[in-house]
Amino acid sequence: MKELKQNILFLGEATLNSYAQVFFSRNKAFAVLLLVVSFFDPWAGTAGLISILTANLVAGKMGFSSYYIKDGSYGFNSLLVGLGIGLYFQPGLEITVLVILSSILTLFICLFLQGVLAKYALPFLSVPFLLGIWMIMLASSDLTSLGISERGIYQANEIFSLGGQKLVNVYHFIQNWEIHESVSIFLKSLGAIFFQSNWLAGLLILIGLLFYSRIAFTFAILGFYIAYFFYILIDVNISGLGYTFIGFNFILTSIALGAFYLIPSPYSYLWIILLLPIVVLTTLSSVHWFAPYRLSVYALPFNAVTLLFLYILKLRYQPSEKLQEVQVQHNSPEKNLYYFKSNTQRLSANVFTDFQLPFIGEWSVSQAHEGEYTHKNEWRHAWDFVILNDEDEQYKNDGDFVEDYYCYNKTILCPADGEIVNILDGIPDNKIGQVNLNQNWGNSLVIRHNHSLFSQLSHFKENSFKVKKGDLVKKGEVLGLCGNSGRSPYPHLHFQFQATPYIGSATLDVTLSHYIERLDKNVILKSYTKPTTNTKLLRGEIHPLLSQALGFQTGQKFTLTVESGLDSKLIILEKNWDFKVKSDAIGNTYIQCLQTNSKAFFSVEANVLQFHNYLGNKRSLLYYLYLSCYKVYLGYYQDLNVTAEIPPNQVFRARKLFLQDFIAPFYIYLQSNYQLKYQNKKEGINSEKIELSSKIECGYSTKREHLTSEIKVEDGASLQIKIIRNGKLIEIKCGNMQAY
Repeated sequence: MKELKQNILFLGEATLNSYAQVFFSRNKAFAVLLLVVSFFDPWAGTAGLISILTANLVAGKMGFSSYYIKDGSYGFNSLLVGLGIGLYFQPGLEITVLVILSSILTLFICLFLQGVLAKYALPFLSVPFLLGIWMIMLASSDLTSLGISERGIYQANEIFSLGGQKLVNVYHFIQNWEIHESVSIFLKSLGAIFFQSNWLAGLLILIGLLFYSRIAFTFAILGFYIAYFFYILIDVNISGLGYTFIGFNFILTSIALGAFYLIPSPYSYLWIILLLPIVVLTTLSSVHWFAPYRLSVYALPFNAVTLLFLYILKLRYQPSEKLQEVQVQHNSPEKNLYYFKSNTQRLSANVFTDFQLPFIGEWSVSQAHEGEYTHKNEWRHAWDFVILNDEDEQYKNDGDFVEDYYCYNKTILCPADGEIVNILDGIPDNKIGQVNLNQNWGNSLVIRHNHSLFSQLSHFKENSFKVKKGDLVKKGEVLGLCGNSGRSPYPHLHFQFQATPYIGSATLDVTLSHYIERLDKNVILKSYTKPTTNTKLLRGEIHPLLSQALGFQTGQKFTLTVESGLDSKLIILEKNWDFKVKSDAIGNTYIQCLQTNSKAFFSVEANVLQFHNYLGNKRSLLYYLYLSCYKVYLGYYQDLNVTAEIPPNQVFRARKLFLQDFIAPFYIYLQSNYQLKYQNKKEGINSEKIELSSKIECGYSTKREHLTSEIKVEDGASLQIKIIRNGKLIEIKCGNMQAY
């Protein structure tokens, strides 16, 4: 019984998502509205629903991905084919069979195109619908015995049969409204996406679009009117646009390229202005191509231009930061944009995630990328490290001997797991001020971290290596001692990333995921950036308490108990909350709340726990864990400061976001800033305790505290969090956070 209920709920969600996917959405309320609109013609709506159910059931029985079934990706093309057939033919048993067979055929085309286009990371859009409906329409001359529909000719009679004279009066009242020709064509074009040729359907869809996405709403209007005025500019008879209502091509292209597959930005708006005239020309020409076959072009222009543009974007030698493709799809332009803005550096930079600095203690950058002395041309992406004393001097005494330099003979560590693939030794140290240009790199080694990423460390002390070629090494393992060999006038460590295993290879521009920097008396965590010259760096060491409590691992289960502060306005009245750490098909890790099915996506990179996204009920205790521990360094430094920016849609209510959403591609004024400070570490004879405090400040011109937290971790991985939100206190405790 439980399994049957789950299957029904799964099929219901897949069905609703199939409606919403027509507009690249998974919004359930919007999906219900679209379902209602599709039933403006009851038989067409029924045929569409039959098509969805058939496609999803067949895909499930054949063993295809439940993710894509539930997502609606396998259902929406069959839905459109079903709507088209239902509108074109009279109801009947034979047509029902035709609808079922056509939906299966469309599903097969969909699966085929998914396999073909996946290698290019391209969507199949509504191409399966086009191929499916064209096959039926070409065969329609031989299917006349099935009965060609005459619905839509006598709309008043059909409306009377649905709702009587009152509904007919409402229909005539609306029809008598005097609206501009362009508005009428726009609304009818919007309704035509669901095979409805009246502008009331278009108006309802537009209202639904407004509440689903303000950005998509804006692009729908923008795309249509750019095309409309281009028709006027080139003096093409606009009556054809009003007769066929193929203006939905302009609407869908604008939403797809301006807001869905690309991050909405001023540049995506500019590209829509450039691309829509191309869609118009494609539409005008394709109408003539298909006229001899008495076929409508349907959504061909939208599919052709969208796929063409997405494909050429992938051929860019150096992708522009101004026109970014969506890397993590949230099926909402606003969510895509806010997520990208808060994770810009992580998503756009060439980041080495599992990295630690290759030394112990505090070192300084004596030469960074684009260096003053030697980091030039193809070797410009490298760092030189030295040790300075409190007076910022590299040496004691007069600095005449290598032994005078603080970094000389110091231990050098492995920056990340890998294999030693090249090593050069036997080069003596230089005297201070002299360099060895014949053996430029000095004693060096190269570590392979993956098939395309290597790191090189140079200027080791002669015969100090603790590893040999072919050794597998772990992050933090001792490699050797810092020396002064090669082109090195004074002792220092040279470090670079490269794409090949050879000593002296050209460097790669790689960003470090996280590292600790000392700035005057402050210690701060820097993320997704590159240290600059004179930066003072600290190698962070993971702390067992924080690692056990917050270093979440896949498969881990834990329970959080609300000790006090249950409040129905803030949190669901549940005392014990169960969680499980999982990973999805593409390797994203997340914590799932088993009570509400909410998910908090996170990563643990370079000893830093970083939450990236939250999906689900914001009255779940998981939401409060997400906010209070949004970004935590899993080591300990007294007074360490950690900062981050939380996406505004994760903090602000929908009514405050409504206006922000409209202008978000141009300017985000709602800010949510997260701060974490490391307070105390208390060590007793038999126990140890670490105390942290975090807060979130949000607002526009003046920031206010949205949430504050006190976090305590004790021996046995005991976690306690006191959260204050809206003046209310919530106390949380977990006795054991370790994986089991």
